[in-house]
Amino acid sequence: MAYCSNCGFPLPEGAEFCPNCGTRVMKKPVLQQPSASIGKVIQAGILGAFLSAMISSLSPLDVQLYFIPSFVSSVLVIFLFRARRLDEAVPIALSVYLFADAILGGIIFGSLYVQNISLSEAYRGYMLTFLDVAMYVFNPVSALIAAYVGNKMILSVGGKVEEPESVEYGVKEEKEPGGIIYSARLKPRSHKV
Repeated sequence: MAYCSNCGFPLPEGAEFCPNCGTRVMKKPVLQQPSASIGKVIQAGILGAFLSAMISSLSPLDVQLYFIPSFVSSVLVIFLFRARRLDEAVPIALSVYLFADAILGGIIFGSLYVQNISLSEAYRGYMLTFLDVAMYVFNPVSALIAAYVGNKMILSVGGKVEEPESVEYGVKEEKEPGGIIYSARLKPRSHKV
């Protein structure tokens, strides 16, 4: 909602002049606020990464889970942090995947380094399959799908995203000695933030 710089009167959308005092409205470039704070994204990403690491560590050694632990963790964290819009859910999901890969990579490679085991020795001749390659290529796409699924879960449980209230204007024109006076009747503002 824009207000007159001279008198503070709420301006209708697209107004070039203030309907209250007649001052020319200066158009200011609108800076968009980030939808999710960076702190919220980092907190959600770290929580999701630890959930992903826990899921991975509890799985049997001979089972490849690929992106599933990060996917499940992303959906859960998006739900827990109540990311109601997709532009809030996507950074959270991507941070979960990023932190999960960093933590799991650090644990795996760190333990191999401490034990002085080479990577080829650790994998004992394991040959990559097409499924391995396809799942790792699909990994970032699954982050976007996790963001979408988590967002839809929030909306199905918590309802729709609230739209900001619009101000209704009613203009009253009075002819008085000295000119015409325009005034607006506004609905009283609510205390809601």
